[in-house]
Amino acid sequence: MTASADPQPPTRPRRDPVPALLRPFVDFVAKIQARLETKLLGGFLVISVLMLALGVIGLLAVNRMDSQVDRLSRLSQQTDNANHLLYSITAQSHFRTMALLTGDPVWTEKIVVAKANFVDLLDDTEAFAVGDHAALFASLRSINERYGEAGVRVEAIQAEDSQQAILAHIQSEHEISHELEDLLNEFIASSESDVITEINSFAGDRQFLTVALAAFSAMSLLGAIALGAIISWTVIGPVRKIDHALDTIASGDFTARVEVANRDEFGTLSDNVNRASEQLETLYGRLETVNRDLQATVDEQVAMLEHASVLRRYLSPQVADAIIAGTSGIGESRRAELTVVFADVRGFTALSEQAEPEEMIGSLNQFLSAMTDVVFRYEGTLDKYIGDALMIFFNDPLPQEDHAERAVRMALDMQTELTALRTKMSDAALMKISAGIGISTGFVTVGNVGSPSRMDYTVIGNHVNLASRLADDAGPGEILISERTLALLPPGLVISESAGERNLKGVQRPIALYRVTAAAEATQDA
Repeated sequence: MTASADPQPPTRPRRDPVPALLRPFVDFVAKIQARLETKLLGGFLVISVLMLALGVIGLLAVNRMDSQVDRLSRLSQQTDNANHLLYSITAQSHFRTMALLTGDPVWTEKIVVAKANFVDLLDDTEAFAVGDHAALFASLRSINERYGEAGVRVEAIQAEDSQQAILAHIQSEHEISHELEDLLNEFIASSESDVITEINSFAGDRQFLTVALAAFSAMSLLGAIALGAIISWTVIGPVRKIDHALDTIASGDFTARVEVANRDEFGTLSDNVNRASEQLETLYGRLETVNRDLQATVDEQVAMLEHASVLRRYLSPQVADAIIAGTSGIGESRRAELTVVFADVRGFTALSEQAEPEEMIGSLNQFLSAMTDVVFRYEGTLDKYIGDALMIFFNDPLPQEDHAERAVRMALDMQTELTALRTKMSDAALMKISAGIGISTGFVTVGNVGSPSRMDYTVIGNHVNLASRLADDAGPGEILISERTLALLPPGLVISESAGERNLKGVQRPIALYRVTAAAEATQDA
């Protein structure tokens, strides 16, 4: 089997002409009795020597430039430190002035810190200074000692007479600070001059090194290219044939075969290419079969997803998933203990008399959507909408050991959600909408009910009727549950109270009812 129709045998690729200048060298290398890797290794060795020589020259150039850069960096740091020293002297004068004017000891403490920083910075600057500046640093230290002594005298005078202290500061300490500033300005100017000189020297050296390095790099590059071309031309023939065969295979013609006269590594390579082409020809046929089967599977899965999407528009997620999986036994009628919930939304009847039909339906859909989201949050099975009421049950089709707890939690969340919705409504009629919720737990019949052309998956039984009556009897915002439902709730789950025994329509005997007012944890949080 082939991947293309009417495959053509690969034609012999034309060999590019060898440059006349390189012909003698190519013939010489081709006639050498050696394996291909030996020839390549020899060529790489020559190129490596050229690269090594280039690297040595580059290293020397880098070391030279690195030395100059280091000197520039030190000169720049030297200038920065001198500026910081100058700023420190200025800061000390400012701090002294503020201390004399305000008498606040904070300024005296800042003077002490500034003097200590000045000494430390002076030591650091001298440690890495470029050039011989021993005399300068000795003068700076000597003047700084006098500066410190003058400061001590000013502080002593300040303790007795602040005005005399100011005069003493101006006549002695301030004048000495100018001596330090003058020396530092000279040091800064000298450092900046050294930076300019070093930059000019660096530029000249860089130009020379750049020209020398470029010239040797060009010669090394030309030599490496020439040597590489000589070696490549000795093997370009079989390489081009194999490349042509691979190009044919890549275009989809797996019948391509290559023949070379070489009995070296290229001979082995050509045999491997031919074997790979044969294998690809076989595998391509198998791949086409797999692709056809995969496409059919994908189409089937897409159809199932579309079917699931449609089902979820009309059924609760649990029922839809159970129908798709085919493992729930939904079509079978059976007895099971379920918790049934009726949520009767009140106030829409009055609203229908006041609002336009479109507005009333829109508001009803908004409330029912919010209630449905709460149902699905607790994995309840939404049986149906009955006008403005909802019928829900738990524990089928998916088993739920805590079905009573889920139902009660859902009812509390429904009332909370309904309250939140009312706060968003601007219409006064909508503000009066509320819900009565009834919950009953017991054995009922669950399964498909209806005709062959239209079936409903639903529940029937006494507890369904009881839950409906409880919802009817519940007041606005009230949740009524049966005694069985209360017994199945975990202790401390909710706050409940007795609603007494009531005679409900359709129920033969009085039923003990309980009113759920809040979740226990919500009460504790409050």
